[in-house]
Amino acid sequence: MFLDKFLNLTYLDLIYDNYDEKYISLLDEENFNKVYLLLKSYNFYFIDDIILNYLELFEIETKYVQLAISDIKLTIGDDFVKEIGKNMTLIDKIIELAIKYSEKDGD
Repeated sequence: MFLDKFLNLTYLDLIYDNYDEKYISLLDEENFNKVYLLLKSYNFYFIDDIILNYLELFEIETKYVQLAISDIKLTIGDDFVKEIGKNMTLIDKIIELAIKYSEKDGD
């Protein structure tokens, strides 16, 4: 499984505890990598935690995640990554916004 390129063994074990193995096997590695790199480009320092708790974010096409992050940044300000780190439930908002953008676009 490609997730072992991103996570240590402890996090991998937790992923398999939190998510169904069939669901994990259906993840698109290319899209996962694109979203991962997007988060990294914004200096998200807690990407492992996002993977562990919000794996569904990595299913959404990158352009929609990008739009959602831009919205959050406009709302919260330049320290948005730090604020998201303090309040991880904001990842839910990013997911919500990204899905809305996707639905508007018909994807």
